[in-house]
Parts: sequence; C-alpha cells; structure tokens
Amino acid sequence: MTVTKQNNGSWRVDVSDGFSPLNGEQNRHRKKGFKTKKEALDYEAQYRLEELGQFQNKKKLPISSLYVLLQKEDVLRGNRQSTIDTQDSYYRTYVARFFEKSDMSLVKTADIKAFRDWLVNTPSVKGGTLSASNINTIMIFVGKLFDIAMMNDLRKDNPCRALKRLPQKHQEMSYYTPEQFKQFMTLFEENEYHFQLLYKILMFTGARIGEALALTWEQVNFEEGYIDIKSSAHYRKGKTTIAETKTTQSVRRIYIHKALIDELSTWKQQQFQLLGSYTSTPEQLQIYQNTPNIIKAPDVSNFKHEKLKRRAGLINLKLIRNHDFRHSHAAFLISQGLRKGEGKDYLFFTLMKRLGHSSITTTINTYSHLFPTQQKEIASAFDDF
Repeated sequence: MTVTKQNNGSWRVDVSDGFSPLNGEQNRHRKKGFKTKKEALDYEAQYRLEELGQFQNKKKLPISSLYVLLQKEDVLRGNRQSTIDTQDSYYRTYVARFFEKSDMSLVKTADIKAFRDWLVNTPSVKGGTLSASNINTIMIFVGKLFDIAMMNDLRKDNPCRALKRLPQKHQEMSYYTPEQFKQFMTLFEENEYHFQLLYKILMFTGARIGEALALTWEQVNFEEGYIDIKSSAHYRKGKTTIAETKTTQSVRRIYIHKALIDELSTWKQQQFQLLGSYTSTPEQLQIYQNTPNIIKAPDVSNFKHEKLKRRAGLINLKLIRNHDFRHSHAAFLISQGLRKGEGKDYLFFTLMKRLGHSSITTTINTYSHLFPTQQKEIASAFDDF
C-alpha cells in the first residue's frame, strides 16, 4: 500500500514512480510522521500531482497545486524575477483568498466571473479599489493557471477565455516639455547630483527606471557615444536583483548627445576618486553611486517624495512619475521629427527601437495621440474624394 500505519501510530507515504532507465532500480519517494491517514493521503495526492503530474479524480484540485505547477513552468521558461514576484503578490493577496476551498477542476466561467466581480469590490493593498487595468492583469494571471492545468491534462478547458477584458479609462499621458525639464533640474542641491544625473539619464535615453538603475560604466561607450541597455534592477523585500530586461527587444543600444557623454566622463573621474578605495572593479560601479552603496528604487522614491515634492510646489511645477520621463523623451523626439517633416512610420519605428518596445503596435498605441494634426489630415483627405 502507498499509505501505511506505523507501529507508533503515525502514518507513512511510499510513492513509486516506475523504474530508473539508468540502473533499473525503482524510483521511490517516502515520507513519514503523518498524524492521521487523511494527512498522509492528502500529501500523497499533492505529491503525485505536483511532482509526478498524476491527478487522482477522486481528489479535488486545489489552487495551491496549480500555482506550484506554474512556478515550475516559470523556472523552465526563465521568466524575469519581477514577473514572478508580481504573480506571487497577486496569488497571495487575491487569488488564494478567493479560491482557497475551491476544486479548480470543477470551476466554471460563472465562477471566474464571480471572482472578477469580487475583485471589483475588493480594496487594493495601496488603498481605494483596484483599477480595471489591475483587474485585467490579475485575470491574465488566473488564465495562466488554467493554461497550466490544461498543459498537465488536469482540465480540458480554460474558463477564463469566455470573459472579455474590462474597459479601461483612457488616461492622459503626463510628460515634461524641455522648458519644464529645465525647471525640474533646478530642484536639486549640489550634494544631490547623483539623483539629478539619474533623471538626466531617464530624460535623455528614454530608459525605464529599472534599466537606468542597473547601468554600470561597463555599459557606457565614451568613444562611440552610446549606452547599452542589457539588464534591469528589480527591488523586492529589501533586496535589489539585477536580471534580464523586460523583453528580449528591450536589450538595445541608445546613442546619446555629446554634452551628456562629456558630463558622464567628468563624473566618472570624480566618482573613481570618491570610491576607488572601496572596489577593485570600478567599471562595475553603478554610474550614480556617490557612496559604496548603490541607489535602489526606494531611495529614488523617498528622495522624490521627501525633497522634490515640496520644492516643486514652491515653483508651481507638477511632479510626474519616473516612467513619465520616458514619455517626455518620446514626446520631444516626436516634436523634433514633426518639425523636420519626418513621416510617422519612420518616427514610430525609430521610437520602437530606442524605447525597446516588443512591437510597433505598442509604440503606436502609446504615442499616436501626440500627432495633433493627424485627424485634420484624415478629414482633408476627402477633399479630393
């Protein structure tokens, strides 16, 4: 028997998984010390499902087992740590709470809709209610769990596929004009140059904040005047992890103007004088460091909230999100291109490559509204109809 009672009254599980093709010996998994037969049987069912991919129909399929299978698939696919952490947050905060007692092999589309309705009325961990965008993202994650179930022959269908995405409200894009960015640059004091330099990189390269925080001098080519984006910094539970970029298309080379190259060169020499005694590999220093400690995402957020917010209010300048400096970069390039008479196709393709978008559709959907005369051009096209 797989589950047997021991002389001391406890229960033991002994699971066989066939024979090894290498030595012919039987593959076995044993675990003892269960207080009741039910505990032993539940463990056996979970082990067979999560480790051997064997689902016993008389047992219910718990949400925890689907999540374990998804985690294993994430490891096989080499998914980014930030993606894994976000999924873990969704699972613990929302999905596991709602489906805690559910049999996921029996869940239907109506049950998934009930979960989505529950999300609409559930408070967000950051306060208020979840946005339609957040709910749609959580639903994508739940859909992945059912895809994993189908992949492991635990279900024949995905009940999420019948539901459409919730409509998302259009949000106006925030960005700085060159004049506003120059105002923003006046907010920094002399001893805060490392933060000021970070925002210059965001504005002049269009890099994501994680990509910018991962930059070291190894990725700066002074002779040719470019920065290579190869990785991204992700902060989670007090630790910064340097991992792959958001997508493979995000790995890119960004050429920067001479004034920024000269400024980086000057700062590099100053930084080496400050920190040279702390490292044997100065080229691996984060380019903003002015202490032996790197600048982390919370450092930027805290500095912005504690210092810049008050100073910006004094000059009546609205602060924008860190990601909006990426939009500011794109808006400036579009305005320059329009002045030079460059076509939209060329501008969108250039932006796609420079910003590291995975497709030109993303670029068009994000920035097409920055072409103010587009609708007039469409209307005038009918003059010669």
